[in-house]
Amino acid sequence: MSSEEDQEPPAPLPPADGPLVDVILPDGQHLYAVVKARRKEPDGTWWYDLQIHLPSQVSDRGRLLAVPAAIDFRAPADACAPIDGQHYDRIPTRRAGATPPWKIEEPVYFTGHIGPARIVHRGDCRAIRDLARPATTEQARAVLERDNAGPCEVCRPDLPLSTAA
Repeated sequence: MSSEEDQEPPAPLPPADGPLVDVILPDGQHLYAVVKARRKEPDGTWWYDLQIHLPSQVSDRGRLLAVPAAIDFRAPADACAPIDGQHYDRIPTRRAGATPPWKIEEPVYFTGHIGPARIVHRGDCRAIRDLARPATTEQARAVLERDNAGPCEVCRPDLPLSTAA
């Protein structure tokens, strides 16, 4: 038997909501991640905004369930290898210093009052308090359609997003 016959065929790529890259971790391990955006930093380096889904524990009527939880992270472009057959032409590209049209905030609640899981803002809104990521018009509209999300009450991004086509 040759060594080629001993090798198993590559596993199929997992289903994803965007193009996948092969991320090389600092310890040499590889994982597939969805590319959400790419960004050129002020020092001239390129970084990718990536997302993976890991199991997370939730309780439903006393039963523990494993559900996928989205984990966002950033990696330098040189740690991300393209995968044949993936289309990278629609990935949002940002450059440091440019204001995005929209931002999506993931608020942290420390009181008993729990509000929306995500809040959509205009890109230049000053009412953002917690972690916020730049978003395209399509992404902002998609978030506003979710039951657990809402528009900023200060900058009201829902008005132009609902009328712009």
